[in-house]
Amino acid sequence: MAALVGVAASRATLPGVGAWFSATAPAAPARTAAPTPAPSASPDDTLRQALAIVAPAKPPVRLQIPTINVDAAVQQVGLDSEGRMAAPSRTEEVGWYKPGAAPGDVGNAVIDGHLDWYTGPAVFQRLGKLKVGDQITVLREDGTKAKFTVDSTSVMPYDASTDALFIKTGPPSLTLITCAGAWDRQRGTYLQRLVVHSSLTV
Repeated sequence: MAALVGVAASRATLPGVGAWFSATAPAAPARTAAPTPAPSASPDDTLRQALAIVAPAKPPVRLQIPTINVDAAVQQVGLDSEGRMAAPSRTEEVGWYKPGAAPGDVGNAVIDGHLDWYTGPAVFQRLGKLKVGDQITVLREDGTKAKFTVDSTSVMPYDASTDALFIKTGPPSLTLITCAGAWDRQRGTYLQRLVVHSSLTV
């Protein structure tokens, strides 16, 4: 299977977090008023505060999808010679796009895998059977797990822009990609890509 998806050469990075402090302490007021209760934080505020202090997620080492019998080692991949996300070197393993988000971090992590090979079916042979609500688990280098729930599946042309997948902003999500459609012998690729999107399970 050929490289899966195109990736723009430059990627947006997470903005830096700065802090500022008053140079001098304010003078004490002449009269102390009763303290005003601080407003309770909304769920969105709490999420933003938590994301600001948590350490980045460790790299994924294993992908498990019980409903389609996937339990695969994760390779770290980057771009191939044509500027596309590289496919894993082994058909029984999957590839995580290392320059992008890690599974469980802010943004959309992307993992690809082969549909098949000259020798027969590969790791994502049954990816198209996933349904909304199915569970995906990513095991990380430090032994922790990130769990995701499938919320959509779609098919796109092999040469369609996929820049929107490689983002480092927004809620934590995971996209799985493999080949689909008819094999084009002249181009040496399948003509479509199957895209399965999932969201982090709270």
